[in-house]
Amino acid sequence: MTRNHPHVSRPLAEPPRIGPPDWDAVRADFPLLTRQVHGKPLVYLDSANTGQKPAAVIEAVDDFYRRHNANVSRAVHALGTEATDAYESARSRLAAFLNVRSDELVLCSGTTFALNLVAYSWGLPNLRPGDAIVLTRMEHHANIVPWQIACDGAGATLRVIPMTEDGELRLDEFER
Repeated sequence: MTRNHPHVSRPLAEPPRIGPPDWDAVRADFPLLTRQVHGKPLVYLDSANTGQKPAAVIEAVDDFYRRHNANVSRAVHALGTEATDAYESARSRLAAFLNVRSDELVLCSGTTFALNLVAYSWGLPNLRPGDAIVLTRMEHHANIVPWQIACDGAGATLRVIPMTEDGELRLDEFER
């Protein structure tokens, strides 16, 4: 255990240095990136879909499942209390980092779930005919579909900012 977090078996990464990143060190922290595909080092470019995990995350999750696995806020036995304490500790640290109150922070299983939560819990009750949700052509599928459904359900409009072949937003076309 470390002083940084009681459930991580090795220290968390040091704060980033100022200057250009050491890409070899970054790659070394992601076990999956040690693989070779077609005789070349694996390059993973689908992080908008699933992000690869650094060794510290893999070890923390492994430690949780091996030693502390229980539902959060659902049980009063030792494992349930440990899981809840770790969860609430993470919430408090994240809230402090983001400079918000911990009760303002909603922890979700992933970005897709969080986008759906906002679109359906805020979008459906608050959007009205004549309102518009504005997205860019660059959006990931997970950020388009929930807003399409919310707009359809509320009678609102989904507007999309186009982009150039170089990936720049065409704000002039959008503003027309």
